[in-house]
Amino acid sequence: MNKGMKIIISIIIIVLILLGGTYYALMPEEKVSVEEGKIITIEQLIKESSIDNFEISKKPLGLQGKISITSQEFKDIVYSVMKTNNITELEDASIILENDKVKIVSPYKAFGIIDSQIEAYLTPNISDNNLNIEVSNLKLGKINLSDKTLINHLNSYKDKIPFTLNGKAITIDKSYTYPIVLNNIEIKENKIILDLNLQVNNIIDAISKYKINIK
Repeated sequence: MNKGMKIIISIIIIVLILLGGTYYALMPEEKVSVEEGKIITIEQLIKESSIDNFEISKKPLGLQGKISITSQEFKDIVYSVMKTNNITELEDASIILENDKVKIVSPYKAFGIIDSQIEAYLTPNISDNNLNIEVSNLKLGKINLSDKTLINHLNSYKDKIPFTLNGKAITIDKSYTYPIVLNNIEIKENKIILDLNLQVNNIIDAISKYKINIK
């Protein structure tokens, strides 16, 4: 075997090793099952969620109480937002509630051919009735992506979804959640608990419409 052929074979072996390593790195440690979401409205969300008894509030007129949202219902919320704004990337996302965070995992075609996954953690909180979501631990397959990559990825959605971006934190203004006014949010026992006010024009109609129990 001449020297030139040895060099070519060595290059081929190096390329194959690099390709194999890249493929391994892009494959997720654990593949999640993909379940199609469904469009859900605010009315359906309130009707289908577990609702604690509500109290009547006068200023502003409405109903105050708590609702419990399951991971599937949260998935449907994400699906609805993505569908409404013509974003396909997170339509098939899987939602997992872990401690005080939401883990979101979505299928992704790396380089258009490798079945990989994008994974991130969301930490929600409420400030001045606005919904704030801190995004962290962005991964592609087994690869941890930098904060700069995360911020650039979030910025790509700014013209499609109504939120403001401050570093890794997303803020959704309270005007976009109306007629729901958010007071607090917490994650416990595999559910998202929302403390909220439902602003209404007619209390009796709202109680009947949303099938709400009043204290």
